[in-house]
Amino acid sequence: MNSRMKIMVVDDNTVNLATLEQELSDKYDIIPMLTGRRAIKYLYRETCDMILLDVQMPIMDGIETLREIRTQENGVDVPVIFLTARRDSQTVLEGSKLGIVDFITKPFDADNLRMRIDNVFKKLGILPLENEELLDRINDIYNRLLDLDEEGVMKEIDEMLQFKMDEDILGRLHNVKHKLEQGNVDGAIEMTERIRDMLDHIMDNGDGGNLIPISMGEIITALNATLEDLEEFKTKEAVERLKNLKGCDVPSDVRRNLKEAMKYLKNYDDIEAKKVIENMIMFVRENEDSEKQDSRGGGYHSSRLT
Repeated sequence: MNSRMKIMVVDDNTVNLATLEQELSDKYDIIPMLTGRRAIKYLYRETCDMILLDVQMPIMDGIETLREIRTQENGVDVPVIFLTARRDSQTVLEGSKLGIVDFITKPFDADNLRMRIDNVFKKLGILPLENEELLDRINDIYNRLLDLDEEGVMKEIDEMLQFKMDEDILGRLHNVKHKLEQGNVDGAIEMTERIRDMLDHIMDNGDGGNLIPISMGEIITALNATLEDLEEFKTKEAVERLKNLKGCDVPSDVRRNLKEAMKYLKNYDDIEAKKVIENMIMFVRENEDSEKQDSRGGGYHSSRLT
């Protein structure tokens, strides 16, 4: 059974049609149409999952075509992205009235077009928002909060709230926005950290039942051994040690920095990887001392790894 989504491309330029089909056919079934009339006729009997519609076409332009499409059962709700060489206010206004979901100006970048198409499908819940992408966005929000870029954070959150995602994460995102609206930046940072921890937990361990217990001292020993590997230019061995640590029940801050160090090593940047690892060792030692203090009745202490 063919589960690929179908995208109709309507453009009077055969070169544009061929280019779009070449760029998108690896992931989607492309239905090329040279005129608006042909597109309308197709939708009388068939359906598609999205329409890329050129605005400037002879005889029947994109606006007229879309008006007719919206009168048909198969075209009432189909998401439409306008493709146009010029972005005048009247076209934007008319397109918005007819429910276009995006507006892409020609000439367009192929990677950007694919991303915009995927984003529409993700907002509709047709494509999943991958945990890696979600974590990248949450990390961006977190860093913006630390920089006190509240306006940028609110804009990013409003965009993210359009996507379909896990209800627990969605609810906490709403909570971050609510705290910001109340002027509680520290609370927003704390909740954002909570979301990061949730995503780390989901991505690294599914149901959370397979993490290996490990002491702070054992973490320090493993990290020091990793530094020794790097001193001897044993990058593969260092990466393997970090992978093994990811399988253990380490603090969330350490887990994020393990990923960062591995990313540097993947790019053969030993210098930056060593800085991250040395920072982790300092953090774990501080928390190890805190644990010892807690065991003597010194009270709870928590540090943030930066």
